[in-house]
Amino acid sequence: MIRIREIVDPDLRRRIVAALAEQRGCGVGSIPDWFELDDADYVDLLNQIKEGESAGGEPLDDPRM
Repeated sequence: MIRIREIVDPDLRRRIVAALAEQRGCGVGSIPDWFELDDADYVDLLNQIKEGESAGGEPLDDPRM
């Protein structure tokens, strides 16, 4: 389990809350800091964020790797 307030990176916290709010069909302000995500839900949100960034024009594979 991970609570929203336990996410140290403020940008990642903002993106997780935004993705969670979009998924639940509510506003960002209605997601409290104490909200808990289980590991699977957290990974699903991270994947959703990653897919959104990839669809935004960023390449899936980094040619430098």
